[in-house]
Amino acid sequence: MTFEALIDQLLFEEEGNTLDFKSEQYRFSGATDEDKSELLKDIVAFANSWRRADAYILIGVKEIKGGRSQVTGISEHLDDAHLQQFINSKTQRPVDFSYKTIQYENAKIGVIHIPVQRRPFHLQKDFGRLKKSQVYIRRGSSTVIASIDEVSTMGVDINNTSRDTPALDAYLIFGEHDEIAEKLIKCKLINASIPDDEQFPDYGVKYPTTEFSLKIAMPDLYNNKDYYREEAKYRQARYRVRAFKLGIKNTGTVPARDVKVIFDIANEENTSIACKLDDLPSKPQHGTLIIPRLHNAISGSSPDVSVKKTLHGWRITCHLGKIQPKDIAITSSTVL
Repeated sequence: MTFEALIDQLLFEEEGNTLDFKSEQYRFSGATDEDKSELLKDIVAFANSWRRADAYILIGVKEIKGGRSQVTGISEHLDDAHLQQFINSKTQRPVDFSYKTIQYENAKIGVIHIPVQRRPFHLQKDFGRLKKSQVYIRRGSSTVIASIDEVSTMGVDINNTSRDTPALDAYLIFGEHDEIAEKLIKCKLINASIPDDEQFPDYGVKYPTTEFSLKIAMPDLYNNKDYYREEAKYRQARYRVRAFKLGIKNTGTVPARDVKVIFDIANEENTSIACKLDDLPSKPQHGTLIIPRLHNAISGSSPDVSVKKTLHGWRITCHLGKIQPKDIAITSSTVL
């Protein structure tokens, strides 16, 4: 993956244990110890965080929750050599990190890269707002002080723990019985048009002949007179989409916990291209007093899938929880 492609991906992600956005440059050159301690805290906290992937701090980017973060750019840039000297003069051993300036979308941004490494890191003495006796750690989008138990666990050799990690593969699941698992599928959709409502006849209306041979419309109170209209809209909506579920298989040797998958679908035309099953019309019923079938009443009600409109398209988030080794987890909700 190129560096530009990596930035493209990071802009769609949310802040957490591996990512932070800063709209303005850190105060460093000529700054007070308290100002400099903010940069020191962030780098040390990411180095200490519980994560399986490299961490990045993007400077000159404004966070947009639920959408693609905005590149605003910065005019002041830090020197990697000066940063290395500053950070590693404060910690008990050198922190592995780097700073670089890149050109992106007609603006310059700063990128701090912090790979996974042996922990913990702490300060040799107090500096600014930071205390030498505390181990700072990134937890979600916040920086906190690690507990004693966390610090003791950090001492485990990373080379021993890295071999026992989950290995995840993603599949698209189709079919009524989830029998098809594919990574790529081609499908044909139909953009059907239907007449206006007034062009449909009412369903269940009878025209009995009286002794005067006049036809009088007599609707059956037990029938759904809008059945034909609802059926047409139901079929139109279904023909336009292809339903799928997401499956994640753990081919590793240890359980994968709190598994979450995010799809970002670009859509510059601002048309609806993603939704959940329960966002579509339900299968209409002939009668007005018939209790809807159970699967129509509950389809898509599981909270494991969410579909949200973003500034540049749609974001589909799938929560699959814990996946045991050699097992496959499938979303109970259907996405279209």
